[in-house]
Amino acid sequence: MKKQSLWGRFFQVLITWTVYFLFRPKVIYIDKSLKKRLKEKPAVFVANHTHHFDGAFAGAVLGRFKPYVLVKRSWYEKKAVGTMISWCRSIPISLDEADGAWFTAAEQVISSQKSLIIFPEGGIAREGVIQEFKAGAGLISAKTGAAVVPCAIYGTYSAVFGMRQKILIGEPIESACPEDMRRSKYARILMERACEEVRGLYGELVRRCGDCGSYPNENFDN
Repeated sequence: MKKQSLWGRFFQVLITWTVYFLFRPKVIYIDKSLKKRLKEKPAVFVANHTHHFDGAFAGAVLGRFKPYVLVKRSWYEKKAVGTMISWCRSIPISLDEADGAWFTAAEQVISSQKSLIIFPEGGIAREGVIQEFKAGAGLISAKTGAAVVPCAIYGTYSAVFGMRQKILIGEPIESACPEDMRRSKYARILMERACEEVRGLYGELVRRCGDCGSYPNENFDN
């Protein structure tokens, strides 16, 4: 895990200020005690993914947990944007080929008592539904014992005067892989549960705030 530079920490603060100014985020905990409990140990935060801003948004609003965000490697190859991403707490991951480097880096993050933010769908949900969660986040959790924390990101990133961007943070899913079960199988079970939890949290936001249109093909009444 690459240590963040002084310039990187400054830029991280700048991004956080920008997020709070533009999108006026509202961070909601399903249980108010979570705010304190989650600071006691590292976790793997998993969330739905509808916009390219999700990584910067989640990294800013969950900043108290010093999280590293998994970002597609292709973003690092873009001029200016890639440089700025590399300054932040982030881990590059390639979805098009076998890539063990991200897993090693993620383990190091957890071992240093920091957390991860992962979007397990593997990309923006363009089909109007929350896609199946891939097993990567579950593998990290199964290997390290870090809890999986489901989060629902809600809103349309309407700047300054529009709808406030929201995130609802759910109860941690504790990780304890049975000795007689392969980690890969346990990871899939974790992610199936996490996906359902995120879907439920998003549905709760829809009930509280109305449908913002991010998932036109989902039925959150179930």
